[in-house]
Amino acid sequence: MGMTQLRTYGVRRVYETSRGEGDTAALRLRDRMVELGPTELDAYARLAEWLPTNRSVDDLVAASGMDAERLSRFAARLSEVGLLYERGAVPTAVTGADFYRKHFAPALDAWLSEAFSHPFWERMMSGKGSARLFTGWTLELYHYTKNCNRHMPLSCASARDKAIKLLRARHYTEEWNHYTFFMKSLRHLGFSDAEVEDSVPLPMTLALSNFMRQAAREDVVAYSICSAVLEGTTTDRRAYNPYHERAAELYGIPREAVKPIYDHLDLDVQYQHGDLFEEICGTVPSMSAERASRILDYGHQLVEHVWMWTENVERYYADEANPVLRRRFDPLVD
Repeated sequence: MGMTQLRTYGVRRVYETSRGEGDTAALRLRDRMVELGPTELDAYARLAEWLPTNRSVDDLVAASGMDAERLSRFAARLSEVGLLYERGAVPTAVTGADFYRKHFAPALDAWLSEAFSHPFWERMMSGKGSARLFTGWTLELYHYTKNCNRHMPLSCASARDKAIKLLRARHYTEEWNHYTFFMKSLRHLGFSDAEVEDSVPLPMTLALSNFMRQAAREDVVAYSICSAVLEGTTTDRRAYNPYHERAAELYGIPREAVKPIYDHLDLDVQYQHGDLFEEICGTVPSMSAERASRILDYGHQLVEHVWMWTENVERYYADEANPVLRRRFDPLVD
């Protein structure tokens, strides 16, 4: 077997590796868990590291301790369990319905787990957080939701397909004023409407909005996958109840401040916003593999933006020296 045969494989993304008994490891892919023993894990890691390089197959043989024939069998087995894929099996085009069913839907849970893997959530749920952090997160949600008026109309204007334009327009009419739910919460947390309206968002809150604007300009389906990831947290009340209930219990958050958030999420479920991306994909008869890959990349970049957004929220609001309401920059006094 030569180097060329091994090069026909690509490496699938591993979202998390957890250690088990006896140095075994469980590798979490988007749609499955794969367990490897210590020897297999080491050989897999060396193969995954080697594949994108121009190093000779002899280097891999020396590093892995496997001869060429055994490497061939090992790679084929890794492909069977899903850790590798055969590049030649990637289709040149895919229908929108298949894109949703075979590529987006299986990845969504893994993406959401990654987005909300930030230590902020464990901190808040374990009692190590604060009412200040809860307030800060609610305030940034207000700003981001209000900023939908900066990118949702742009997605409608950028859509060239009439069916998608109508779906995006319908979503905007149902969503444009949802920031008022967070305003209601902030009232019960002690802020006036005028104070909140005059405040400015954190840099990453604005960056997330700007990323959505970029996606809308490039490809309305890329924009829609980003929207779908955000909507993915609101399809099951059991997924979002624990955080708010725990925060109310631990940090004395008034129930009146939590209720509008529940009302907002319940309204999203009522509007079936979690199904919107499937509807949009259903209008796309075909997309190239390159376009499908780019759209998926936008979805995963959105996941990374959410993680960085959470980091910005925690760092800023955990510092008692920072004002909760950030005032606008004024050249006359600043």
